[in-house]
Amino acid sequence: MTSRRRFIQTLAAIPPALSFRNVWAAPDPSRLALIIGNSSYHDAPLVNPANDAKAVSGLFTQAGFTVDSHLNAKRTDMMAAIERFGAAVKKPETRLVVFYYAGHGAQLDWRNYLLPVDAVVEKQEHMKERCVDLGLLLGQFSAAKDKTFVVILDACRNNPFGASYRPEQKGLSQFDAPVGSLLAYATSPGNVASDGDGANGLYTENLVRELSKRGTRIEDALKRVRLNVRLASHGDQIPWETTSLEGDVFIFNEGQKKFTETEMEKLVEADATARARIKSSKKIDDWVGYLNTFPNGRFAEIAQMRLTRLLAEDEKLAAEKRQREEQQRLEVKNRMEQERLDRERQRILEAERAADERKQQEQRQLAEQKRIEQQKVAPAATAKPAPVQPAQATPTTVSAPGPAPASPPTAAPSGAPMIDIRAGVPVPILIAPSANPFSAGRYPLGRIFTVGDVATFRQSDILTGIEERTYSPRVTRVDYDEDRVEFNNGNTITDLMGNSIKNGPIEFDTPVQFTPAEFQVGKKWTAAFRRTQRGVTTNAYYDMQIIKRETISVPAGTFDTFRIEGQGWNTTVGARLEVRFWLVPGLIFGIKREFVTHNKMGRFGQTEVHELVALRQQAIAL
Repeated sequence: MTSRRRFIQTLAAIPPALSFRNVWAAPDPSRLALIIGNSSYHDAPLVNPANDAKAVSGLFTQAGFTVDSHLNAKRTDMMAAIERFGAAVKKPETRLVVFYYAGHGAQLDWRNYLLPVDAVVEKQEHMKERCVDLGLLLGQFSAAKDKTFVVILDACRNNPFGASYRPEQKGLSQFDAPVGSLLAYATSPGNVASDGDGANGLYTENLVRELSKRGTRIEDALKRVRLNVRLASHGDQIPWETTSLEGDVFIFNEGQKKFTETEMEKLVEADATARARIKSSKKIDDWVGYLNTFPNGRFAEIAQMRLTRLLAEDEKLAAEKRQREEQQRLEVKNRMEQERLDRERQRILEAERAADERKQQEQRQLAEQKRIEQQKVAPAATAKPAPVQPAQATPTTVSAPGPAPASPPTAAPSGAPMIDIRAGVPVPILIAPSANPFSAGRYPLGRIFTVGDVATFRQSDILTGIEERTYSPRVTRVDYDEDRVEFNNGNTITDLMGNSIKNGPIEFDTPVQFTPAEFQVGKKWTAAFRRTQRGVTTNAYYDMQIIKRETISVPAGTFDTFRIEGQGWNTTVGARLEVRFWLVPGLIFGIKREFVTHNKMGRFGQTEVHELVALRQQAIAL
């Protein structure tokens, strides 16, 4: 059962108190690390993986892990190391296991392969025969129970096989983390990672720096890594993780400092103060600063969404600036080309006039010579020949390029709803079934609220099944500047993610982070808030997690959803809280949600289930 101390620990994103120090801990047999860095490939050599592996080995050795490190390993070396590692993992004293790999990686048929330096791949069959299937390592882990596993792969460099073979898919395939494990990748599925311009790759450079900070959970460190790599690469490389960890993991044992109630209260207040300071900010640096300081703060999911929106707006402005500059460049180029054409036309006209004058002069000379010759033959003749009229030159026309015809205007939206869901109407496929047998997929939230969007819900009691009411929230106002959506003229208010700010007489001092910024099985976050009703304020929190992808049926139809569960406490009154949501990426309303509370004595309080009956929504973005 979670205590009030656990509540504050959950909220507190502890700033790093100590940085990397040259104090080496004795090897701990309960903490194992296998590190492999491959750079010396024959066809596609890399600069930094060997350096990356050395840096990571140093970090984990310093943290007291028993480290087995290999550089530029051949396939036989990698297979032997993995086999020895698997045997060591199964020992009863082993508790925490880390595998780090830097080098080339590739995917085939949804499976991920790590490339030894001696791998020569010219066709698909060679990848299976000459590379190392990551599933072999994960299989070793699955055979060892009651342990924690962390797999870190900086293995998505481009062009892994040189000119000899091109995989159909870039990068690595998504793989949802087994129970008790965390999988961290240098970049998102199907993309490639930077080898770096310095001594280390971009991902590992940030990884070593963040993991070396004491007092930091590995999940919080990886969130900082993702943020910093995303910013440094201008969005070209975004690391990702999938986790099913069942407890907090620290690289440095001494980082697990026990804070007093007063210290933890101060950290929670620091989170709230930081959120209040930037809640209306449109500065990217403010949100970056918050996420770096509070990667798992009670405003972190909302901050991620705000940052994504600001970065998109910033990129849009930058694109518009580039377009204006390109337009100006083209205008200058066209003007210079027009001037060149005018000069060329003038030159041609002048050349034609000069040629015409020469021709006329020649004709006059010929006529004069003929007249003289005729006088010599017939001196008595007095008639003069008719003057020769000069030929009229026809100027050559040179066409200058004119402006391209304007594109036809884009048709305005018809106003008809894009989504219309109700009983008897087939439910549209909103998220395609995952073809990947190892993952349920990864999707952005994709919510776009529009005035007039409306849904109908049926509320029932979970214990008795008795229907209590039917109600219909309708969007009556959307304010993107204030990050605010009003339903039924302000009776209910959420942010643009759909997180509650006001629900009838109940108000929240921060939007309640029930909605994630993206959907991925295993994703965890905290929803913590102050709840005020009729002048009474209480503190509450939920530990949230996306449990699985699940098909459910409600009055509106059958939906493919992501199931989200939250367990928490109202620490002021001592009530235990449970929530469950079934959400579909892109839909602004949930499909189903359940709320259950237990009082101090364990008796049921609130037992509500809300199910979708109908939905009309005008816009969707996935």
